[in-house]
Amino acid sequence: MERNARQKVSSDRDRSVPAARGEGKIRSNIQFFDRQTRSPRSDIDVGTVTASSQGLGWKGIHIESGQNDGFRTDDVIVPQHYFAMNVGSSFEWEWKDGNCFRKERSQPGTIWVNPAGVPFSHRVYGDNQFALLTLEPQQLLEGLPEEAAIDSEAFSREHHARDPQIQHLMNALLQEASARNPNGKLYVELLSTALSIHYVNHYRLAGPLDRQIDFSRVKAGDRHRIGKAIDYIEAFLSEDISLDDLATVAGRSKFHFCRLFKVAVGLTPHQYLMKRRVERAAQALTRGTPNIANVAIAYGFSDQTHFTRNFKKIKGITPGEFIKKKR
Repeated sequence: MERNARQKVSSDRDRSVPAARGEGKIRSNIQFFDRQTRSPRSDIDVGTVTASSQGLGWKGIHIESGQNDGFRTDDVIVPQHYFAMNVGSSFEWEWKDGNCFRKERSQPGTIWVNPAGVPFSHRVYGDNQFALLTLEPQQLLEGLPEEAAIDSEAFSREHHARDPQIQHLMNALLQEASARNPNGKLYVELLSTALSIHYVNHYRLAGPLDRQIDFSRVKAGDRHRIGKAIDYIEAFLSEDISLDDLATVAGRSKFHFCRLFKVAVGLTPHQYLMKRRVERAAQALTRGTPNIANVAIAYGFSDQTHFTRNFKKIKGITPGEFIKKKR
């Protein structure tokens, strides 16, 4: 039902008035929804859109560029995988981490990557120029080989990815949209497939979670509760997750939840959280030229020392040694 709803949203947008140059102001094609009610947030304005693929009939993928003098979202979701790239000068912004906001500085070319349906809250300050791309989950699957069964896989959220390949693909799609698709739909489909493959290869979680968890060791009624807690950890991995949060999601007391979790997973909730943060951070360290301190903060560690200590405990080597080994 959820997938049909997403497809309907996409179809409704495709029937919008074509955004050819000279036809007045271009409206953003990105739709935001309230996390709790799932109702559209028509009050969110991304700013002035200067180029868009709207009206070109692209299947499952959309790109637009523009500028604004500030941007704010509160607890919203986008039904598609969502990529936002800084195509102008540096600017300050914040993203909500638990109950507080974490400050960042977006550099030219950095990309914010948000998986479909994962909620977020942002504060963007001052003039900025952007390129925004959405990729339908169904389109992502269609662009991959049949054996790549990733329906149940989750993807990582990146707050300031430096990813030359996504940057190149977004620029190519933006140029094609600006010129009103002179190379035809096949060219766009090839770029979309390349983006899908790269996204799956570099932003997918390490593996299906149920392979790491022995649910046979807990009662059938508690399996779903543990699974909901695991899903919550994966969705908010870099944020300040508390034991109260997890117990509430699982619908159990903190004492009962900790006992069930340890039986099923073999780790305490905190040990599991640290393990998953290190695994996701290790993926980030293999992309581009990573800054270890930035990766540490992006994945929820208090500082580089805290990150290095946990990384070595789990991986057996320091982040610096890990980078050298992967080169």
